[in-house]
Amino acid sequence: MKKNIGAALIVSLWLAACGGGGSSSMPPAAKSLSISMYGQPMVAAATASAHAQIVALDQASGPVAASAPTSASDAVGTTIQSLQDALTALGVPVTVTPQVMDGTTLHQIVMGEDNGLPPTPDQFKTDPSEWLVVNFQLDDMVTSFDDPAQAAAVAQFAQDLTVFAQRAAVSGKKVLAVMPIMTCDLPAPSTAAYGLQTALDQATVNSTLSEVGPLPNSDLTPDHLGADCRTPDAFLQNAHVQAVANDIANRYKLETASTQ
Repeated sequence: MKKNIGAALIVSLWLAACGGGGSSSMPPAAKSLSISMYGQPMVAAATASAHAQIVALDQASGPVAASAPTSASDAVGTTIQSLQDALTALGVPVTVTPQVMDGTTLHQIVMGEDNGLPPTPDQFKTDPSEWLVVNFQLDDMVTSFDDPAQAAAVAQFAQDLTVFAQRAAVSGKKVLAVMPIMTCDLPAPSTAAYGLQTALDQATVNSTLSEVGPLPNSDLTPDHLGADCRTPDAFLQNAHVQAVANDIANRYKLETASTQ
């Protein structure tokens, strides 16, 4: 009997040392997600200013003397930080890095590689990210989708985005396209934002592109869209970032669960 007890004790100690023994083992650490952002900032310079002022007030005991940032680079920085913070709060270990977010159009990016031909893996060889989040817009976000020139621009955008997503897929990267905030400056099927959404939908049919960040209709009220009915306020911009983060987090958690 003593020999059996001694043998059992040795086996138990060996299992503990090797990480065995059931519940005592630690689960593997979650894989960190690396995201690159392309296209336009999701947060406008005005919202970036407001964000910077709030941060400064939180960190100081008295009035803030420093001037608030207003440049496009401020909007990029605030967009990146806001998305990263939102994802972190949702339990996603992530690093978000800006790539082409300087006003360069999608068409320029696509035509800059092999004169617009589809896929080669070269375009993203210097981008170490796993996922690309893109927020490209039409060159003209005002003219009606009913206008023949705008309709042609939408068709070209859909083609360019398809090529962009196909090239990324060849490089082993997932592309998530940010859905535009719908505007109220024209009847819904005629707005430029509607045309942009149509282009995104077309690109998903011909590539592995996925769409993220839809906003509920209840948020899209005229009081949040400015005097021109197409300029989202801080409330909508923040809600948009959160909606994108929610979709990314859900996709990340599903993929993580499927690989464990």
